[in-house]
Amino acid sequence: MDSSLVVTAVRPILLSAPYAAGEELRWVGGMIRSWDAALVEVCLSDGTRGVGEAGAGIMAALAVPGLVDAFRPFLLEKDFAYPLEVAQHLRALTAFWSRGGIASGVAGAIEIACLDAVGKREGVPAHELLGGLQRPSIEIYASGGLGDTFDDVLAWANEQRDAGFDTVKFRAMRDPDTTMRLVEEIVPQLRGSGRFVLDAVQGCAGRPWSIDDAIRVGEVAASAGARWYEEPAHATDVAGYAAVRAAVDVPVSGVESHATFEEFRVLIESEGVDIAQPDATFVGGPAVFARIADFAETHGVSCVPHVWGSGVTLMANLHTVLAHSHVELFEYCTLPNPLREQLLVEPLSFSGSSVMAPTAPGLGLNVTPEIESQFPFVPTGGHVIR
Repeated sequence: MDSSLVVTAVRPILLSAPYAAGEELRWVGGMIRSWDAALVEVCLSDGTRGVGEAGAGIMAALAVPGLVDAFRPFLLEKDFAYPLEVAQHLRALTAFWSRGGIASGVAGAIEIACLDAVGKREGVPAHELLGGLQRPSIEIYASGGLGDTFDDVLAWANEQRDAGFDTVKFRAMRDPDTTMRLVEEIVPQLRGSGRFVLDAVQGCAGRPWSIDDAIRVGEVAASAGARWYEEPAHATDVAGYAAVRAAVDVPVSGVESHATFEEFRVLIESEGVDIAQPDATFVGGPAVFARIADFAETHGVSCVPHVWGSGVTLMANLHTVLAHSHVELFEYCTLPNPLREQLLVEPLSFSGSSVMAPTAPGLGLNVTPEIESQFPFVPTGGHVIR
């Protein structure tokens, strides 16, 4: 199989799937009026096209086109032996400005697009280019749990239980006391015998709790039997993570928005998490994701990916984790998002609480001119935190 490539063109594709009036998603961070996607398409020398996604584009899509333009001179007409060389090549030549944040994510999006294109050209699923399947399927958990009332959160969680999900994840409320009441009131009402996860959303969103409050919430989550307690502190508060983890009897996870291996290295070596949550579309591509998963394994830390975006984010992460032996659980967002399902070449196949390995070439995606026309970008929506 030939894994080499030369990219002759690259372009950003911004899409929006707005909700109808009255159907927007309400949560403690504000209102989600649409799903935005900041995609990157590459064209190889033989004309094969592939697509990637910068995960942070759900909140900052407008930042992506300029970064694609800035990376272009370092990408086009270069000889690569393997798609997973691409992002590191780009970061090495642009180290003054691409070492982290969404810039690293855009480099990763280009790498993902190259992986997709080579897989399509060679007629093989992307996981074969990533080293081959480590398992034929992976357990998934239901992620969503938005809503600004207890009834909204409970109704969503029980819908997921009825749909067969063993584990459901719901989000915290704005303040710690209300969040503790949420856990105490709705967990006893969850149907079935499955488990729950509490996501404190950087404890919580744009106004982080004190670490003492994060610990109080964690103690309640532990008493209620949470599978884990997610992002109890601001993403940059490594000491806060370590303090919460040391104080509560429930696994602590984070940080989905980290964009580099180095951020995860510091977090893990500081004993801040039991579960690392990289996202291939945030952290700089599948190669960096695998490096983080390897590092987590050597330090006794689990690895459960963050997956929250279009079908590109979904498939990029799915192929990446199916090719890594240390990842045994996968986030699956069940909130309505046409940009998730409509970009897939074929529907995903599920078996109980697991999703089966996809078989379509590349990532199994197709971004057509019709899709671009159907979902034109609207700059006032997206995931905006108020």
